Amino acid sequence: MTDPGRRRALADAFMVEFVGSTTWRAMLAVLEGAFPGLGMAAALSGRADEIRGMTDGLDRTASSKLGLPTWLDDAGMVFDLSAHLNARNAPRTPMRARPAQPRASRPYAGAFVIDTLDPLRYHRAVGGPRAPRDLPDDAALTTTSGMGEDDDSGVVIVANLTSAGVRVLDSLTLWRYAGRVVTNTLHEPSRPRTRARARRALRALRRVVVIDPDLGVGLCLQTDPGHAPRCLLAFGVDRTDDAPPRFVRP
Repeated sequence: MTDPGRRRALADAFMVEFVGSTTWRAMLAVLEGAFPGLGMAAALSGRADEIRGMTDGLDRTASSKLGLPTWLDDAGMVFDLSAHLNARNAPRTPMRARPAQPRASRPYAGAFVIDTLDPLRYHRAVGGPRAPRDLPDDAALTTTSGMGEDDDSGVVIVANLTSAGVRVLDSLTLWRYAGRVVTNTLHEPSRPRTRARARRALRALRRVVVIDPDLGVGLCLQTDPGHAPRCLLAFGVDRTDDAPPRFVRP
């Protein structure tokens, strides 16, 4: 990440792979539900080169648009949540958004959604993904396309980033947090067969998007060929502005 040319190449390659992928399409559907009325899916339905035109390189101005102090390390972008860890200042999740155990829904082959704040949000057919169903124990997140456990998959997680329990979020910390969410969602201790399902999902995971509606922030990660996670894209959403979100990249 210290080499500007290498940094641009990594971010460009990520954009080409990510924009238009099943995880990207699942993310757009989730944004429609998490930020209703802003027309997010329509605003972000373009090709990778069009999205690149809505993307800023990481600097102090771009960091302020995210609302989080942000800098680079060897794996991508790092985010400081210090200002949001104080319970008196942090946005409070409404009681209606603290329901039971999250459920995994699969709006598209190769991607699934976990909403830890309002698990029922994507369990009804209101645009975006079709109304999903609980995944059976032996489904192992397979689809009619024949996706196997070695195929790539992605997850879009709706959550409060502060629930990661740390002040500074780097790529590895974000990936481990996503892994905990996936495991806690798919593995039910009272149903031992779900342990294998969770393991298969984690092995197949290649892309992660974490969306925090309270902070209006989304963080996007992907593993590199060596399976190391890199955060190479983030975006901020301003509910008071009809403009599409501005993306930030290294």
